Amino acid sequence: MAHESSRAVGDINHNGNALIQLGMHGTHAMFGLTTKSRTTWGHEALYEASDYVDGFTQAETVQAEGIVSGTKIHSEHGWRPIEAIQPGDKITTFDNGPRAVAQVKRAQLWTGQGNCPRHALPLAVPAGALGNATPLLLLPEQNVMIESDLAESVFGDPFAMIPSAALEGYNGITRIEPMGTTEVFVLEFEEEQVIYANGAGMIHCQAAAHDRRGIEVFLEDNTQGYASLPIETARALVAALDSCEG
Repeated sequence: MAHESSRAVGDINHNGNALIQLGMHGTHAMFGLTTKSRTTWGHEALYEASDYVDGFTQAETVQAEGIVSGTKIHSEHGWRPIEAIQPGDKITTFDNGPRAVAQVKRAQLWTGQGNCPRHALPLAVPAGALGNATPLLLLPEQNVMIESDLAESVFGDPFAMIPSAALEGYNGITRIEPMGTTEVFVLEFEEEQVIYANGAGMIHCQAAAHDRRGIEVFLEDNTQGYASLPIETARALVAALDSCEG
């Protein structure tokens, strides 16, 4: 598998046309994206807030990635709430049909005192904003797949994986302050998958920990993995979509 290095440049002109030229440090086979991958190898979605926000204690944690309780996931038995999903249940995937869940992890969105930090606030997605049939809550670090003609013209593929945080302001998507305790679930499969949430919303799920491999192995294997656009590139793409649709 060949790899080329180049610089990434993103811009939007005054007419709202996307002038995004992307380069990468390794080719991504799934989408043909020319962008550096946002890696998740060995990554857990649970962060200690004190690692990156001054003034927090070691006991305060924030779950930046996962699926919020109440979200409906499509399984072989139809739509089921995320909290009802168990290891072994078969979930409908974007690329590979029904696949068994390897692990289910759960945590709270925010365990600290007071309000949840703004950077971790969920994004409220109105019905239809991303093809979802009903309103959807997304965590800011959760990767989602979007489909558009613009993505195809830029990347050669209509599907692009982006961090949910890049969607703020698009199609009425806004951050909200959660009421009370918010439970978050992380589904893991034997291999990375994209699953359906609340209709046609497409959410990325990681591989189980024992199947995560180093970046060198990943780049040599053109059959596995999904690459997410860097946050600034993702925001430029979303801004261009907003301009084109506005």
